[in-house]
Amino acid sequence: MLYDDQESAAELYCSLTGERCRPDEVLIITITTVISGKMKNDLAFVVRGKAMVISEHMSSPYENLPVRLLMYTGQLYEKFIKMMGEEEFLYKSTIYKIPAPRFAVFYNGTAKRPEKEILRLSSAYEEPEIEGMGKLELEAPVYNINKGMNEELFEKSPKLKQYSEFIAKVRELSKLYGDYAQAVREATNYCIANNILVDFLRKQGGRIVSILTAEYDVEVAKRVYGDERAEEALAKRNIEFAKAMIAEGDSVEKVMRCTKLTREQVENLYTT
Repeated sequence: MLYDDQESAAELYCSLTGERCRPDEVLIITITTVISGKMKNDLAFVVRGKAMVISEHMSSPYENLPVRLLMYTGQLYEKFIKMMGEEEFLYKSTIYKIPAPRFAVFYNGTAKRPEKEILRLSSAYEEPEIEGMGKLELEAPVYNINKGMNEELFEKSPKLKQYSEFIAKVRELSKLYGDYAQAVREATNYCIANNILVDFLRKQGGRIVSILTAEYDVEVAKRVYGDERAEEALAKRNIEFAKAMIAEGDSVEKVMRCTKLTREQVENLYTT
């Protein structure tokens, strides 16, 4: 959400590459809707038609992220080529130029990680490369954006630095009050009063409280059920919540916003 506009994406691109670009040279192509079981990704944009930036934000272990990034990449190229209306060029004899993929992962979980590390798709391969056959590699740098880390990157991206300060304040107040939802609300008010992500939090403050509280529920579920069962348990909870909203006469769109279920999942509940 923080970088899902052209101006903010241009700032992020400059902070990562040192190359300035105008907002009107940025095309946001993030996959925001789950269709036929395909996954959503966090942020993706194309700069000048030459670079496709695929970025993810993580607050939990991410060793399997290169495989997910590979899957996102295929979907994003498909989406971009369709947006350009150029599918037919793929079957012509002349080479079809595509924007080069560029990856960036941002981590701000509580487990200690280095300031920067590189994830490689090849780490997940069952066997090493075979001589005489083609190979595929994907490398993704992971930037630790917890407060006090990667100061050089923060200097280039004020918005990223302020985000790290906001999350640090949430954690500080959470320890103080023992109430995570209250901590998120008070951290939001504190940051607005202290010129930290002011415009963003004024506009999105209500959604931020809902999103971060839901994220906290995920972490609680992982501790109670373990990683493998957490997603299933939370999905069941969301379905029950959706059923209650439907019984109250809420619209499909409102149920989707509040439960994070897909349109297909919600519409199926209306018919059951």
